[in-house]
Amino acid sequence: MKPRTPPRPARSGVAILLLSLLSTLAGEARAQPAEPEAPSGRSSDTAALEEDPLRLPQLPILDLALLPNTQFFTPRPDHAVFDKSLPGYFRVPTTDIFVKLGVAATTHFMESSKRLGTPTWFTTSAIPVEGQDFHDSPGAQAAATANTSDVSLEFRGRTELGPMRLLFNTSFAQADPAFGFHPDYAYAQLGGFVAGFTDSTFADVDAYPKTLDFEGPNALVFSKHAVMRYGHRLNHDEHLRMFLQVAIEQPGANIPTATGPPRDIVPDGVVAWRAEGAWGHVQLAGLVRAVGSQAPGRDDSETVLGIGGNLTGAYHASRRHTFQLGVTGGQGIAAYVNDTGGAHYDAAPDESGSLDAIPLLGAYVGVTYAWMPMLASTATYGWLKLWDRDHRDALGASALRRSQYASLNLVAQPMKGVQLGIEGLWGYNRAINGRSGQAFRGQLTFQYRY
Repeated sequence: MKPRTPPRPARSGVAILLLSLLSTLAGEARAQPAEPEAPSGRSSDTAALEEDPLRLPQLPILDLALLPNTQFFTPRPDHAVFDKSLPGYFRVPTTDIFVKLGVAATTHFMESSKRLGTPTWFTTSAIPVEGQDFHDSPGAQAAATANTSDVSLEFRGRTELGPMRLLFNTSFAQADPAFGFHPDYAYAQLGGFVAGFTDSTFADVDAYPKTLDFEGPNALVFSKHAVMRYGHRLNHDEHLRMFLQVAIEQPGANIPTATGPPRDIVPDGVVAWRAEGAWGHVQLAGLVRAVGSQAPGRDDSETVLGIGGNLTGAYHASRRHTFQLGVTGGQGIAAYVNDTGGAHYDAAPDESGSLDAIPLLGAYVGVTYAWMPMLASTATYGWLKLWDRDHRDALGASALRRSQYASLNLVAQPMKGVQLGIEGLWGYNRAINGRSGQAFRGQLTFQYRY
């Protein structure tokens, strides 16, 4: 075995130079002031959260944290959050996954001027008109419910493909005081891709007026169903963020029962453009869908085009003034609108018997004013009209023709998580036959969210 050759001695000049360099660096290090130590009471999880391990962007949108709380649950194209410290989240040991459990108890007491078709939701299309039952019934109607209480479970983390979010949220909201399973969110989000049960891409939750009434204004685009969506950021300006979202969504033609079973040949398609900043946001969305009826014979099945647009936005004039606005219109899109969703206003046979998409146009405006940090009010007005007079035979003479909605509230937040408010509402319903009805409601709401 060949013996190992001993190393050559280093030259004295090189050794002296190296010692001199190390001595200089050590002297500079001693001259630097010591960094302050972290507070002894801070946990490692809290420190990790403060360092923003998920590297999530913070929303520039001014939010007054009034009801509803959908702004916190809806998926964002870039996973942005309202508070980068992620309050209420805790890290799963030995992982980079953060979990948050949320619970809210909400109670409503309501006093209405007459009996409505939806006792706990102020749905203007359900207000009885002349000639219908309960239009002339005397005396007020009282109701109370806690079925809008909700439970949520959320997971956040980072993957090789970008931020990850899993969210499940459910309430028990019904149109009457009874409790029933009412899923609100159940989706997975990976990077800009979203799949699951969530808000339609055609909707804009950031432009929802802050009403205590669960239903909200009549012309509001409000729809939750199965969605597969991709969102892409169009620029890198932190003061003006722009996004483009493309989605296919669960179809669901709403047509009169006498017309035959509904027919959905393709998913609904939505494209939405959005710009946002500290001043607020604006969103423009377009919807295309096929609305059809199924018949036993091939020649009797019909399909019509549903197409619509939704322009929405919120403008924060100051830390006290916020304006919300929405305008939606089209044909065959009634399933997406508050007052007509779940009814039979997408399409119906016209006077010739052919299936025809029903046109509609609606708008709403909301103004929120913060009297002080813990007290705010929101005034809302909505207007909706359908061009369905030619469909009277299929829809019925008392079907919705036009409606109006107005509300005004005062909401206090005496401490974090607690909201107590009072709201007054007015609604007007006009049928195809020209008969109308109106109703008033007073509502008291309490919520504690953890």
